[in-house]
Parts: sequence; structure tokens; C-alpha cells
Amino acid sequence: MERKEISNLNNLIWLLDDVFDSHLIEKIREILNKHGYNLITTRGNNFEHDYTKYAKSVKGILLQVGFPLGEEAIKGLKSCKIIAVTGIGIDDLDINAATKYRVVVTNVPVFCVDEVSDHALALILALNRRLPDCQNMTKSGLWDAVNLKSIRRLKGQVLGIIGFGKIGKLVAKKAKCFGLQVKVYDPYISKSEVNSLKIKDVGFDELISTADYISLHLPLNKETYHMINSKFFNSMKKTAYLINVSRGEIIDESALINALKTERIAGASLDVLSHEPPEITNPLLSMKNVIVTPHSAFISEDSLKNLIEISTKSIIDFFEGKKPENIINPQVLKNYR
Repeated sequence: MERKEISNLNNLIWLLDDVFDSHLIEKIREILNKHGYNLITTRGNNFEHDYTKYAKSVKGILLQVGFPLGEEAIKGLKSCKIIAVTGIGIDDLDINAATKYRVVVTNVPVFCVDEVSDHALALILALNRRLPDCQNMTKSGLWDAVNLKSIRRLKGQVLGIIGFGKIGKLVAKKAKCFGLQVKVYDPYISKSEVNSLKIKDVGFDELISTADYISLHLPLNKETYHMINSKFFNSMKKTAYLINVSRGEIIDESALINALKTERIAGASLDVLSHEPPEITNPLLSMKNVIVTPHSAFISEDSLKNLIEISTKSIIDFFEGKKPENIINPQVLKNYR
């Protein structure tokens, strides 16, 4: 798509994005134009150039998850009043700095709950039914199901869920339909909330040591960074699998690679990695007991449509004097009453 330069810097909204295609960007532009706003789009490699040109003029920012924005950059946004994160995670944005400089921050926590929970279950099923092995066998001319005799029936196995927010809850609900026993660990929810769903709330150590599949549904922060480490893997069953559709840096990747190489655990399914895109030499990409998908759990036509509609509405609502949904730092609002 040809890059559009903006000469009129009035009512300027800035999209910082390395993901959206031209169709989605034009949809965002169309929504904003109807309300009198101009849109400028910046990819990561143009950020410094565009920052010098537009930073002092932008009124609001649409910030794609994975596009870092730190304190120095936020400090220079002299006219910016709102940053609408176009996604769930806010770990790439300095929330304290945004609050310090009186910038409202919103996100979109529900746009892909169905997609991510479906993806987590798909990864569990693929591991259980050894679909990559089946695919490799047939593509190489083998048609011998006897080689797959180590497959265990999924029904009755234990799924451990770490993090019981919206996605974790939906994964649990869907997993029960497959006959999985579900155990949950989340210190920030009440036991009564878990028990009301007829799911077992257990301690961290019990979940790790008894689960056949462990699915991660956590935000990335100081508490969860490398939470999944060597000690964690040493406590897992040797026949257990790890699934991650949250954030790559929750896992100590070198510890995971070692656990897989030494067969300390049976395998893993990962939609996220510590560095994205990964180097082609990353061992995880070539391991037979690992499935890696390209941070695609959130993707669907419906989820992306919801994402751009909700995030642009947050900006429009704010400037029309309405309270946006999903404000991360509501204390800033007192400056705009």
C-alpha cells in the first residue's frame, strides 16, 4: 500500500502498527474520517522519522501490541490525550509514563477470546493425536498407524490452566466437552468462583506435578517473567505437554529447550516466543515434539473487525466527552472532567 503523507495535522490520530494489512488500515481511516480525524500510519522502521514529524501534533494513538512505546517517546507526545492499544497485552507500553504525562490508556480485552481459546484447544488436540507426526508420515510415503501406538485417549487426562481470566475460563469450559479433567491455579480469583464452574482449584505445585497438559493464560509482567523455568519443568510429569498462547517471555526459553532435548517433558505447543519473529536457528523450530504457530491465535476476520471497531471507538468516545471502555489507568480521567 502506498504510504499516505498528511499535510493537515489537525485532529491527527497515529496508528503505530506492524501487523494490519491495507484493507484493515483503510477501514480504520474510514471510521476516523467520518468523525473528522486524519490518520497517519507508521511501521516500525519509519518510527523515528515520523516521530520527529508528527509527535507534537497527534491527539491520539492506536498502538498495536508488540510495538514498544517507552517513557521518552511518550514524554514528547505534547498533544496526545489517549493511547488505544489495539489488543489485550499492554506489556510493550510504559503505563506509568502514560499516567505520569496524563495520557489515558485503553485496551481491547475481549476481541479474540473465542479465537485464542479455540487455538489452545487445537494445540492440545494436535499434541494428543500427534498430528505433526501423522502429517510427516503420510508426506514421506508411510501409511502405518501402528507407529502411533503411544497415543493416549484424551478423555480422563488432566488439563492444568494457569491464569483464569476470560480466556482461561473459556478454555476450561471447552476442554470439559472433550472429557478432560480441569485443574486451575490463579491466586487472584476466589475459590468460590472456580468451584461454581465445577472446576478444581489447586495449588501451584499440585497443578504442575499432576497435569498432563499445562496451558498458560497469563499477562507478561515482573511477576510472570520466566515464571516457567527449570524448576517448573523438573516438577512436571515426563509425559506432560506445555501450551502457551499468552506471551513468550513467560517461559525461560533456554530452560524449555533443555527440558525438551533431555526428554524431561514430552513436548510443547507454542503460539508465542521470546523473540518474534524467531531466528531460523531457534531449536524449537526443528524439534519433532514441538508445534510452533506464528502468534496467530488471535486471528480471524471477526476478531480483527471487532478489534478495530472497539479501539477506534475508544478514541472517538474520549474526544466526544464519553468515558471509553476498558481504561487501564482511570486515575488520569480526573484531568479531563
